[in-house]
Amino acid sequence: MIHWLLGAIATFRFEILRSFTYQRMAVSVVLALFPPVMVVLIFGASQIFGQVSQNDNVVHALRATAPFAIIFLVSLVCLLSLLLWASPNVLSELEGKSWGFVACRPGGRMALYLGKYFAAVAVSFLISIIALSVCVLITQRMSLLASPEQYWRSLAAIYLIASLGYGAIFSMIGTIFYKRSMVVAAGYLVFSEVFLASIPAVLSKFTLRFHLQELGIKWIGFFLPGNSEQEYRTLFGAAMPVWQHLLAIGVGTSLALLIGAIVITNRQFITSEEN
Repeated sequence: MIHWLLGAIATFRFEILRSFTYQRMAVSVVLALFPPVMVVLIFGASQIFGQVSQNDNVVHALRATAPFAIIFLVSLVCLLSLLLWASPNVLSELEGKSWGFVACRPGGRMALYLGKYFAAVAVSFLISIIALSVCVLITQRMSLLASPEQYWRSLAAIYLIASLGYGAIFSMIGTIFYKRSMVVAAGYLVFSEVFLASIPAVLSKFTLRFHLQELGIKWIGFFLPGNSEQEYRTLFGAAMPVWQHLLAIGVGTSLALLIGAIVITNRQFITSEEN
């Protein structure tokens, strides 16, 4: 156990330091600035149109859609950053020809697995927080958010939980489908978190997005477009307590980490020299 802990801390520090390369920094900056730029382009132009036309309906529509737009855009970059940093946990070592060194050390596989997981969570959460903070500042200047401080605090907690949950799932996928980890992880997002989570049935409750979405509704109010909360409850059922959603996310995250840990410690990965 001590080898896992010390090795995970060392791997975490190494991965964080490696994130400060020009290439990775450029990718992180682009991801962090994408939501604020889109918010400025969409709501800035729409607000100017509403002021010019003196149409109160336009301003009301902007205030109604601003929370969802920020959540959608920041969630997108959060998931993309996890795809880039969490899913290739094994593949990057195989391509870098360092897997043999890691595998022969006591607790090396688990140290690598946990260290890369926490590094991916940290980087993804930092990118999400920067994007969220700038978006909230911009929309606050536009007077589109009623309670920006509460909105920011609630979403910061949700993105931390999301980074831990999705990071665990992507890390697990990286150990099972290591050669096509990003493709499989993207397919999982489309099938489970987009398709299954949108079905008003029991299956949707087994997705991570459903519980995160419910936490968002509980903490910041109803933000989904297209229908009211009453219509939403008619389709997806009554609201559950917050602790049940947190428990479901915690169980799913722990289960994904456990499966990934079992696979990475027992599987024999084929290196490039063996091909």
